[in-house]
Amino acid sequence: MKSILIILLSLALIYLIYCGVFYVLQRGILFPVSQLPEPNADLIYSADGEIVRLPFSQGEFEMAYLPSLKASDNLAPVIMLAHGNGNIMDSWAPSMDIMRNKGFAVVLVEYPGYGRSQGRPSYQSIKETMALAYQWVLDNKELDNKKITLVGRSMGGGAVLSLFDGMLDGTIEQADQPHRLILMSTYSSIKDLAKARWLPTNLIKDPFDNVQQFAKYQGKSYLIHGDKDKTIPIGSLHKLLAVAKDAKHRIYSGGHNDIPDDWIEFWQEVADFIEE
Repeated sequence: MKSILIILLSLALIYLIYCGVFYVLQRGILFPVSQLPEPNADLIYSADGEIVRLPFSQGEFEMAYLPSLKASDNLAPVIMLAHGNGNIMDSWAPSMDIMRNKGFAVVLVEYPGYGRSQGRPSYQSIKETMALAYQWVLDNKELDNKKITLVGRSMGGGAVLSLFDGMLDGTIEQADQPHRLILMSTYSSIKDLAKARWLPTNLIKDPFDNVQQFAKYQGKSYLIHGDKDKTIPIGSLHKLLAVAKDAKHRIYSGGHNDIPDDWIEFWQEVADFIEE
């Protein structure tokens, strides 16, 4: 009996240490800024893009503005993209010509503490910078503010969905909701990911409750996910679809970082979806 008690106490101690280590390190896990690629502004400039710096509560953050490559007298529809937690915006610039040649302007938003952006990443700081970037798009006279498509990959899904949190407190007007929403391998919430790892949800500093925010969106959305995704299990897709108002989805045979398997095909599907 005594040996069983010792074993249980040892397991409890190990679990408490596990929870304590997670609590201290969680932002480093969610936002691995020390492991990011080196910033390379030439990737943006060589794509004929420009870097826009905007002030926020912790300094300045950056966006990349890549204008449409298709000649037109009309205002350009917009793709506003938020990348995953292990990337920076610079690396996306060379791959966006597919959409730009279709007439879209592209805005890539950098997170606080990522790339050349100042500050520290958190739910609140990302929510703030996404709202400021979105307002910049709304105010840009070269862009069609009625044809804004938000694209979020992995953690970027939580970044774009934080805009709907802002719509409740007046940061973004309800009438200015985006035209379309694309979510790629997006989690239901950080708390759900914590539960799957046997962690108490009250330890979470940055909840990113994507199901709650996604439920507020009234427009059309398109979601993709890999059926073998170990980082964000496919159950997250089902939770998001359960609250969607008007959603299409596609399940790929793949994991977290290897979908879509054909980017040209994916962007064509996105363009067709936007025009529906």
